[in-house]
Amino acid sequence: MKFTNKETTKRSSKTLSLLFFQEPGESVLQRIQGYIEEHHFMQIQYFSEHMLPLTFKFSGDLSVFQQTFQQNPSRELLVVGTPPGGLISHEILLTLKLSGATIKLIPAEIDLLTGLLEISNIHDIPHIKLFPDKIGATQKYLKKLLSIFISIPGIILTGLMLPLITLLIKTTSPGPVLYRQKRLGKNARPFTLYKFRTMQADAEKNGPQLSGDYDIRITRAGKFLRYWHIDELPQFWNILKGDMALVGPRPERPFFAHFLSQKIPYYKVIYQQKPGLTSLGMIKYGYASDTEEMTDRLYYDIVYLNNPSLAMDARILLNTIRYLALKMFFSPSEKRKEKRQDELQTLTSSHDPIIRWVSFKNKING
Repeated sequence: MKFTNKETTKRSSKTLSLLFFQEPGESVLQRIQGYIEEHHFMQIQYFSEHMLPLTFKFSGDLSVFQQTFQQNPSRELLVVGTPPGGLISHEILLTLKLSGATIKLIPAEIDLLTGLLEISNIHDIPHIKLFPDKIGATQKYLKKLLSIFISIPGIILTGLMLPLITLLIKTTSPGPVLYRQKRLGKNARPFTLYKFRTMQADAEKNGPQLSGDYDIRITRAGKFLRYWHIDELPQFWNILKGDMALVGPRPERPFFAHFLSQKIPYYKVIYQQKPGLTSLGMIKYGYASDTEEMTDRLYYDIVYLNNPSLAMDARILLNTIRYLALKMFFSPSEKRKEKRQDELQTLTSSHDPIIRWVSFKNKING
């Protein structure tokens, strides 16, 4: 999966691609030409099984579209006509969704749509928008503001605790205080995640490994830091840098992300948002000690991505605080384990995805 270059977020708003599944009528071509002239697109390309009477660049047929668009996505994509059965794969849909492009579906005959849709902009073209934003611009801004507002005190708190944490780590095992690890963020872009070291310095000398509660690689200080999630505090710096958000899917290492993407067709949908310091999966499931548990925890991330809102973020943050507070009196792990098995059985038992979604959403909100 591409889209790892930061330049994709800075690309010009004047780039346009067109994907023709059917040869459009003359009226559609005229509308498209007028749309392009009105918006002054600087870079234009189109993909089609046959060359069309258009004045801009022909980039190839449908077989080369996915790879070309992944490597150089445009700000906007017009999809004209209906694809033949089986031509659109899950992988192509994920390519489109993760590209960040505004995608507009246009019928091969424009008159079929003009009487059914209200055009919000006089200079627009009748269309259906694919993958509309589920969270508005205002909520996005408030979410970003909240992340900054909380991460700054979090960094100050980390700095105040740093001498004690350093002493604790250094006196129980040799090695660095901070641990750096490559993770995949929004649009599958790699970033360096920071944590306080909780394992022996050579813990992964034999390659990437998952960890459980009784992992002998965990140091004495590491057990304490992991139990109270103090090892996660340096990630406030990741939030301030813009690599992460307060709430979002769990960021995975490339090695395990590749494994999960092979096992779960829709795994890559988690790349549509920044990963989070906390998540629905963390408060409902907790740490994953093997790939099976990683797969189970992913269901919670998908639930979150299907219901993104500032209210959901606030609820997850409050439940994270509540979870940490309860640890002062008892370990909620066993109780949470029993509950999550019941929830996951509801999610995975039915073959009807709508029943699965409604039942599971009701359970986690209960």
